[in-house]
Amino acid sequence: MRNFATLLLSALSSLLLLSLLNPLSLFPQVSVHKKILLRGFDGSPLTLESGIPYSPKRTCGACHHYQRITSGYHFQQGRTDGTGKIMISDSFDLKHPWNLSPGMYGRHFAASMDSSQLAKKVNQHPSEIDKSSFYFVQHCGTCHPGGGWSEYDRRGNLYYDEESRKFGYELSRDNPLLDGDYTPLSSGDVNYGSPWDRSGVSEADCLICHLKGYQWRERAAAFRARLFRYGPAAGAGWAEVKLSEAAAGHLKSDEVKIDYGKKEVADFDRLHLQIVKRTPDENCWFCHAMADGKRRGRLWSPETDIHKAKGMDCLSCHPSDKEHNFAKGNTLQGSVRDDLDHTMHSCEACHYKGKDKRAPRYKHPFSPRHMRRLACQTCHTPFQMASADLVYDHASTGSTIVYETSRFLSNDPLDPKRSALSGNPVAWYPALRESKGKIVPVKPLIVIYWGDWDERTNVFRPIPLWKIRDLTRPPLADDDGDGIPEINSLEEIKAFLNALKAKDKFGTPIASHPALVKGGFLYHLDEKGEVEKIKHDQAGPLDFSLSHNVMSGVNVIGSRGCKDCHTKNSPFFLRKILIDSFDEKGKPVYLEAWERLGIDPEKLDRLLLEQ
Repeated sequence: MRNFATLLLSALSSLLLLSLLNPLSLFPQVSVHKKILLRGFDGSPLTLESGIPYSPKRTCGACHHYQRITSGYHFQQGRTDGTGKIMISDSFDLKHPWNLSPGMYGRHFAASMDSSQLAKKVNQHPSEIDKSSFYFVQHCGTCHPGGGWSEYDRRGNLYYDEESRKFGYELSRDNPLLDGDYTPLSSGDVNYGSPWDRSGVSEADCLICHLKGYQWRERAAAFRARLFRYGPAAGAGWAEVKLSEAAAGHLKSDEVKIDYGKKEVADFDRLHLQIVKRTPDENCWFCHAMADGKRRGRLWSPETDIHKAKGMDCLSCHPSDKEHNFAKGNTLQGSVRDDLDHTMHSCEACHYKGKDKRAPRYKHPFSPRHMRRLACQTCHTPFQMASADLVYDHASTGSTIVYETSRFLSNDPLDPKRSALSGNPVAWYPALRESKGKIVPVKPLIVIYWGDWDERTNVFRPIPLWKIRDLTRPPLADDDGDGIPEINSLEEIKAFLNALKAKDKFGTPIASHPALVKGGFLYHLDEKGEVEKIKHDQAGPLDFSLSHNVMSGVNVIGSRGCKDCHTKNSPFFLRKILIDSFDEKGKPVYLEAWERLGIDPEKLDRLLLEQ
């Protein structure tokens, strides 16, 4: 009897251990999601043998409110406002008419590869067109979750209806040749095409957030091959796209194959057991690692952020509502859905006002004046540990040349040419600026590009880069010896400005009054034909907010006392900030932090006194 009891206890102990290691090994899997029936674009159920891509709208939208969910700003990116009203418009911004919306879709953003401009809906001439909606879906759709502007045109019609086999322009009776949603022209290429009937539309892909192990690269391959309808199936591991290079450097698909029997990522029959309600950080990071990593040097790991180290995830600070609008702060460069700004808790809300009971209350020994003048991130994000994009030169060749922080900054804030012996060799220190009465840390992005300047209104209209590439460009010298010629000397700028008076491939003058913005100045030709440079708002750096990579302990500014900042060799007030990548001799130009903050020399002397 005693042996039986011992055996029974041992068996139960083993089962308990097994259940702790694998809680689904003893009991049937219980899903919080009911069984999912995959459906095609016509709504018909699919089987394991079906060789066609599934439709997220027909599949997930059978139970979930697809239209309400896709009204969220991640899906719309400026196409609609919070009520669902279409706000993207050719007359959205009369002062800056190249901006068609406040979001990524429609807003010209110089801090982007190829300085992309969305074509207006209605154009009078091919010269007006930079990039079509099709181009944006193909190149931005790999990260964009689908729905919104990747599904519907600016009249509210599907780009292509799989059931009726009609294009959206057929319903609105627009001329597709000069329609920004359907034009075959992009980047000056008259044969680029907008084959919506072949590509299909990009529906909102729920699994991009709600499936662990989602295959982002496979999704990207489908979009590069212009197979938008296949993107969700590829991300789930069911579609294989083989790519090859077509004419003019474009990619094409030699073969696309659907196999719902694959189970490496998603399981056709048991998909409901794999759905996660709370989006894992790695799924957020699929997209934000590229954008935020390049622009801010952001990392998200226990080693780089104290919040992650304490077990917090993205949704801890950025929860979403029923419309899938994630709580957001107020970034300096972002302008989409400003009505949702400050919907997430601030540092002060959690650590001072007690909005999160788990958050430790701050205890700082220094004067309360510091809290009034310094944002929390200024001290708690003292440096970044990954290289980031620092300079975008669109002007020298017409193709974007990127220079990273490691080229012009170092882990020594006082000497960008020197790398400290200890520490991360690619680390760099943020710039500092005033924002709403506080000093905040930022990552400036220096952008150099050509435009057409209206001297009367002082508006500087960017020139699409395809026109610069097509130009017979004057020769440039490589003044800094890095093997890449750059536009910097007055002679080179003058020659380029004269060249920009030519006509583009469609017979339209490239610019009436060509100008260059660079290093805080606008360069143009005066009445005598000589280069004149003047200060201009559009010539300054684009400052990106830094709110992540939050540190604690000895790395925080002030943790070692007043001398962290208030000393004659202050790494805070005297840190170097790049303002121009190349002066007339090819040398970088820096300001010190106190100069950019507008501190006068007399006050600086007081701030640098030994405390």
